[in-house]
Amino acid sequence: MTDPGTTARRMWTLFEPVHVVSYFAPQPRAAFEQAGLRGYWRGYFAGRAAPLGAVAAEPVAAAFFSFAPAMVARALPSVWDLATPAEALRARATGAVAALRGLLGLAEAEDPAAAVVETADLLATAIADIGTPGRVLGAANAALPVPGDPLARLWHAATVL
Repeated sequence: MTDPGTTARRMWTLFEPVHVVSYFAPQPRAAFEQAGLRGYWRGYFAGRAAPLGAVAAEPVAAAFFSFAPAMVARALPSVWDLATPAEALRARATGAVAALRGLLGLAEAEDPAAAVVETADLLATAIADIGTPGRVLGAANAALPVPGDPLARLWHAATVL
């Protein structure tokens, strides 16, 4: 039997490269800036916290855990005066899809390969009834609608996982 910790680490190495594009690729930052969230940390905290709604810094600091509460408080709740959670969600999806398109070498209107679509569909099925006890951000993201666009669906599922 495989150790659950080993399985979780393996899963992380597969899904994290898809999810992380929303933090480190230039396209998501540009999308956040277009939504009025100038500066890396505003986009980061708004995009990551948006599934929770227009929350204050305290629950976000608790959910993110690895950031100093004062750092979170510099961004939240003031980011919600610049962009609503719905606008931040749109910006993060737009940016993530643009980043994945770039990484896959896809033109704007070009469809992803069948294997990418199949992976997105399989992961969407995997998260459909996923349990999320103790996983605040996973639960918040799982509660969002599954996107129709295959690259958005792939990113969404990787984010939930």
